[in-house]
Amino acid sequence: MRILLTFVLLSIIWSCSLQKNRNNQIEQIKDQLIKKDDIIDGRWPEYTVEGKWKFRKKVNWFSGFTGGELFLMYELTKDEELKRRALIHADSLLNYAGIDYTHDMGFIFLPTCVRAYNETGEEKYKKAALLAAEMLYKRFNTNGNFIRAWGKLGSEKKAGWIIIDTMMNLELLFWTYEVSGDQKYYDVALSHAQTTLKAAIRKDYSSYHVIEFDPETGEVLKKRTHQGFGDESTWARGQAWGVYGFTNSFKRTQDSVFLETAQKMADYYINKLPEDNVPFWDLDLAGEDVLKDASAGAVLASGLFDLAELSNGLLSDKYRNYAKKITQSLLENYTFKSSNRDTEQGLLIHAIYHHHKGWGMDESYPAGDYFFMEALNKYFKLINK
Repeated sequence: MRILLTFVLLSIIWSCSLQKNRNNQIEQIKDQLIKKDDIIDGRWPEYTVEGKWKFRKKVNWFSGFTGGELFLMYELTKDEELKRRALIHADSLLNYAGIDYTHDMGFIFLPTCVRAYNETGEEKYKKAALLAAEMLYKRFNTNGNFIRAWGKLGSEKKAGWIIIDTMMNLELLFWTYEVSGDQKYYDVALSHAQTTLKAAIRKDYSSYHVIEFDPETGEVLKKRTHQGFGDESTWARGQAWGVYGFTNSFKRTQDSVFLETAQKMADYYINKLPEDNVPFWDLDLAGEDVLKDASAGAVLASGLFDLAELSNGLLSDKYRNYAKKITQSLLENYTFKSSNRDTEQGLLIHAIYHHHKGWGMDESYPAGDYFFMEALNKYFKLINK
């Protein structure tokens, strides 16, 4: 009995110690996030240079992520100051819901205006999110059944280009269908997912980044990369977009082909992970001189948490375990706390925004920070059950 009592007491002490450590980790990240928000001060961050943020002059695909991080941290801590700050970000985007030069309306408005509407019920956020979804819907090409990625509506340059990243923006269309009841948003999201599956996913369930269509006939002209190592290699963040995006599409449509695709893309990815479970920037590269992309790991981890919930048996356990392993690795070795530089203004370091252009190389950038916070949110909820 005395031995059993001792064991129980030690278990309680160990559990309390773990919880204290987790609370400390959350507090440190919360403090850094608030500092980051103060530094950004209403501007549009792009990536860090030597740990310090540089900014863009107009709204871009990153512009909703800081507000989203604040909402996610509010969800973890219930600190009202975080919610107040997040709503300021949502308010700052209300007048940009009608932009017509990007497919990234989901990245911009899901973490901010949709989340703000869910938190407050205020119609202004719903109205902005619905307009953003309409602008995304207008990018649909009926000749090829795809959503155009880049370029101003009506312009000819890149009119037939799609990228795997768009799989993540479909969530805004699915949400709009649920809120409005208008079938057209569901149909376009479904069609684009089906087209991406057919055109961008290889037989081994690796992926192309870019597919070029003839915008008049819908014929595939070329399969290539924009940010990966080569046209036939697999860009790490793109493959993560695919895992996460097809998981979302299955969740919204219950079409089993999307679940199978997400699972097989995840299996391909997992087989390419290095020892610390954080991927190299392209899955066909490896070695001491090849940079990691912590942001790709964060996207993958967050997607795997969701994929685990939708999978069964051993597959569910597998994806959940890898999601935890990746998040733990990021938390221990890839945040501002692990930096040996004097200044780090981001949350997640050792990320790559755009390798070919030399942007955000081994730095922080908004998508990395946001999806790290998303993965962290899911991780702490899971281990605190």
